[in-house]
Amino acid sequence: MKVVKKTGIVAGAVVGGVIGGAVSVIGRVSNKKIVDNVGESVVDSLIYFGGIAGNLASGATDVLVGNIREDIQQIDEGIDDLKDGGKMLVGNWVHNAKLIIGETGEVVKGAVHRDPEAVKDGLKTIGQIAAVGVMTVGAIRLKQDGVQEIEPSVEFDTNFDTNPMDGDNDIEGVE
Repeated sequence: MKVVKKTGIVAGAVVGGVIGGAVSVIGRVSNKKIVDNVGESVVDSLIYFGGIAGNLASGATDVLVGNIREDIQQIDEGIDDLKDGGKMLVGNWVHNAKLIIGETGEVVKGAVHRDPEAVKDGLKTIGQIAAVGVMTVGAIRLKQDGVQEIEPSVEFDTNFDTNPMDGDNDIEGVE
């Protein structure tokens, strides 16, 4: 069900915009780039989380309605959505684990080589991961110094039409 997927993404964008936008503004006003990055990461992460939730909810709805209507095609579409949502969820966990392990490795390397800058940078990133993870239920898409690190296992486009007056409110990348 397209509308359920779209609703998940839009809800993620709205919640991310409110929470992440507020954090980002605080970072800009206080001239703290790390806080601004956390805010921007929260926005991206909650849009991604909305996409995952939308896929899972859409799949569950299609399977339920398909079973009630005895519509095999709708059931199959629901199962595909559930699989896609599951792939996104597992891909997100793997991405987060790689990110945390990689940054922990950087901290250890910095400590071994007595490089306080590397230790500091690694700890900053781990702090950002923790902050974003707490605010986004673990759906982490981290932005660092103007470069966004995203490795989604499932390609997912969150570009959507923001003009509700033109009659074309399709979200690209969502069926």
